[in-house]
Amino acid sequence: MATPRQTTTPHAFLSHIGNHTPAPVYLFLGEEEFFLDSCLAALKNATIEASAEAFNYDLVFGEETDAQEILTFCQTLPVFSTRRLVAVKHIDKLRAPSLEALQSYVVDPVSSTCLALIGTKLDGRTKATQTLKKSAVVVECVSLSTRDIPGWIREYSATIGLRIDDPGIALMANASGRDLYTVKHELDKLATYLAPSTHAALTDVQALLAGESSESVFEIFNAMGRRDSASALLVMRTVLEAGEPPLRFLALLTTQFRQLWKVKSLAQNAGGKRLAPDALAKTAGLSPFRVRSLLAQVNQFSATDLRSAFARIAEADSRLKGFGGQAPVIVLEALVMSLCRRTTATQER
Repeated sequence: MATPRQTTTPHAFLSHIGNHTPAPVYLFLGEEEFFLDSCLAALKNATIEASAEAFNYDLVFGEETDAQEILTFCQTLPVFSTRRLVAVKHIDKLRAPSLEALQSYVVDPVSSTCLALIGTKLDGRTKATQTLKKSAVVVECVSLSTRDIPGWIREYSATIGLRIDDPGIALMANASGRDLYTVKHELDKLATYLAPSTHAALTDVQALLAGESSESVFEIFNAMGRRDSASALLVMRTVLEAGEPPLRFLALLTTQFRQLWKVKSLAQNAGGKRLAPDALAKTAGLSPFRVRSLLAQVNQFSATDLRSAFARIAEADSRLKGFGGQAPVIVLEALVMSLCRRTTATQER
């Protein structure tokens, strides 16, 4: 029983999913990580209850799994729930035989399982890709063009109760690039600085950008790459003592890891060839200068290092927001020290 072919946008998907039963198979494709993550989060909320997530949600990565493991998860019955969710990130890195083996499943999926396949791009010439696209609901999570960023800034600002003058939006768009996670973090910081006010003028945006601590975060990253916890902690304490809010510092650290992951992934997926910095910057939606800085750090962190970092950052974010009762500086010190330690896959690059 194949699902009728349907292609949609992230906006349409997010507007639809909360009030409708999820389809059996989704294919989220594109290079905009913010859209990919937002769609998966919304699908998870619509598919399973938070209290039953531990029993009914499986997340695997294409480079670390195969069709047999995916099918086993899909064929497992839900527990304390009407359905379960299986998410496969980096589907474009799944080995060809495994991708081909999924064809028969997506044509006749298990009704109590929702399968989400997530990746950057698939080879449209292969039969496996054609079958997936025909049988799944395809959500195209492509990056926004430069001219669309101001509109997105205006739209997201409204969701957090913020109104920015047009000159301020133009400056924010020019300074932040097309990476939506970067833009989102800047807008969240602006809202925090302005509170309780909700109106931002050009001067407010200029003040925010002038106070950016990204250079210090870059220094911390270099120290982490050397596994030099003493230097990383020293810079972090200097930043906090200068008045940087702990949550904003964590947001900057998160942005650095996300951008590093994006550059590392794109640099490794260019048909076996390394993209020139300018071409890579265009694909990633970042400035060429920013990409060159990130390329200097790419080989300091393995893919395993980065995945582990996101898990540790999520835990620190929870603690900073009150779960654990520890002082913010203690939480961030523990995070920085953990990020300075190598993962078990020290040779993976």
